[in-house]
Amino acid sequence: MDQQFTTADVEQAVGAPSVSYLGTGTFGETWRVVTAERDAAYKIIYRDDADLERLRREIASYRRVTSENVVRLDDVVPLAVAGKRRVTLVFEYIEGGDLAQAIPRVRPTADELVNLASGLLAGISAIHSASLLHRDLKPANIALRGGGYAHPVVLDLGLAKLMDVESITRYPQSIGTPMYMAPEQLRGERALKASDLWAVGVVLYEAATGKHPYVAQRETLSWDEFFRRIAHKPTMPDYLPANVADLIDRCLSDQPHKRGTVAKAIRRIKGE
Repeated sequence: MDQQFTTADVEQAVGAPSVSYLGTGTFGETWRVVTAERDAAYKIIYRDDADLERLRREIASYRRVTSENVVRLDDVVPLAVAGKRRVTLVFEYIEGGDLAQAIPRVRPTADELVNLASGLLAGISAIHSASLLHRDLKPANIALRGGGYAHPVVLDLGLAKLMDVESITRYPQSIGTPMYMAPEQLRGERALKASDLWAVGVVLYEAATGKHPYVAQRETLSWDEFFRRIAHKPTMPDYLPANVADLIDRCLSDQPHKRGTVAKAIRRIKGE
């Protein structure tokens, strides 16, 4: 996504000289803002078609999420950015980069992979307990607190449904972010708790192997070919811890009910 605002736009809006661009998503742009009071990540909603009433309800649910594996929402403020008043979500800033940056650099150890799986499941469990779904879990939406695989923090929970995402959920011509969406989401059906488990499986496979389970790097597929591939589970490498391999295998079931529940997945990853 193209950057929406300039450094000067954001500096003027927040009244702080220390801002840095972090990234642009489907509907919001995130900037790090450092003041005397706090070090925060400001997500500025730039899309004009955002459903603000739904956003307010979602934020109310979001405030009920308490987990070290889910980014903390500190505030919601209106900001005048680039000549327009915009809803802005103020999150804790997490030092250490994200999973998308870590995957090309180094593979996790077996213990780190187990901790990554446990942390992701704990975060998703907390989100579901607040009657939210994530819907868009992917490496770029997973921060690594302190830069280590063992301390994942889920970002951007539940916010994908606030936008009109029909353009990416109803048979696009090529695969982009939807590479992490469950088959039922890609068919335009209602997202389920099990849809988040599918994304956990894809993310863990990619973290463990450095490769997406179904799509090669820089590969462009037809939609029909992508659906043919996800109907078959990938082969699990022998070096994966058995509990992680089992978790990934279950999560990548094309039928949602076969993925099980987050609670059962947590017990399995703990060896219970």
